Amino acid sequence: MSPRTNNTSGWVGWVYFAGIMLLIAAVFQGLFGVVALAKHTFYVVTPNTLAVYNYTAWGWAHIILAIILMTAGFSLLHGGIWGRVIAVIAAALSLLANLVFLPAYPIWVTAAVVIDALVLYAVLVHGGEADNQS
Repeated sequence: MSPRTNNTSGWVGWVYFAGIMLLIAAVFQGLFGVVALAKHTFYVVTPNTLAVYNYTAWGWAHIILAIILMTAGFSLLHGGIWGRVIAVIAAALSLLANLVFLPAYPIWVTAAVVIDALVLYAVLVHGGEADNQS
């Protein structure tokens, strides 16, 4: 028998971290959507900050994004190639959606953008290593 080679590094843990972070981001995006639908006065809206004209559309957009993020997180944890594709698209959408809140909530948005960037890095650079673990 030939010895089995394994090209997996410690970065495979970051891929699983990315999957868990996508699931957590899905929960937060879902909460943002429900809050936008239920309580229109929650968000800080002034002439110089968040510009949302239709809270219902904004809320549903966040709920749909939450569903996409949840699908991406579970599929990334499963380790398939389509899971990585969905994870990259979902993390990029989440990053863009979070940037809208930058003027209103700079600390929260900075943390969310850093997490989205880590998810993108882990999936794009080391995503293939999760296949070796299956």
